[in-house]
Amino acid sequence: MTMPKRFTIHYACASLIPQRTSYVTVIGVCDTETKKAVTFSMEDAQKNLGTQSSSQELEAALLKEFFAFVSDHPGALWIHWHMHSVEYGFEVLKERYEMLWHAPAPEFTSTINLPDKIFGTMQRHCRIYPKMYRFFERNGVNDQAILSGEEEAENFEKANFAPIKYSVRAKAEALATIYDKLQEKTLETLCRRSDKKVWAAGLLIFFAAAAYLAVRGV
Repeated sequence: MTMPKRFTIHYACASLIPQRTSYVTVIGVCDTETKKAVTFSMEDAQKNLGTQSSSQELEAALLKEFFAFVSDHPGALWIHWHMHSVEYGFEVLKERYEMLWHAPAPEFTSTINLPDKIFGTMQRHCRIYPKMYRFFERNGVNDQAILSGEEEAENFEKANFAPIKYSVRAKAEALATIYDKLQEKTLETLCRRSDKKVWAAGLLIFFAAAAYLAVRGV
């Protein structure tokens, strides 16, 4: 039986603070098995439609290609970083597609919020909730192409779409690496040394108490 595809996904929008009315500028997807990444971007849409195309026309074109990709991979697992809010996420992508194309968007059948998965795994010894850029840096996957949300928004204002495309692609690839490290139990957490020492000390106290009670026959 063929296993469903697993993709990491990330996207950028025109504004620094994501809004449902913001243009989607790039969507990046990375296959966690093959590490092959694809992007659906205003830059590519502009090459096909011409430089005189409006932002709305470019967004419509990239969303059409992206949702064709979603349709081609039914049952896929979509691994994301906080793409579950009303201002930024899967529902926003579907809403913008339906607004522009006046047709129902294909469904995302299964999703995982990666930071929740990470926190659920490490919270026993580290109570620091994952932050994406810090996790990239900690695990050595901070590609130089990666831009902050502010830098991506600034590039959109200048109609400079290429850096946004490379940034989002690099983020999707980085998320695939983080996901692999989590599966392999090699992921570096963000715990401070003091956090780890407290956890280790608590563990030693627990075992010492258990041994004492066993000796006393309690």
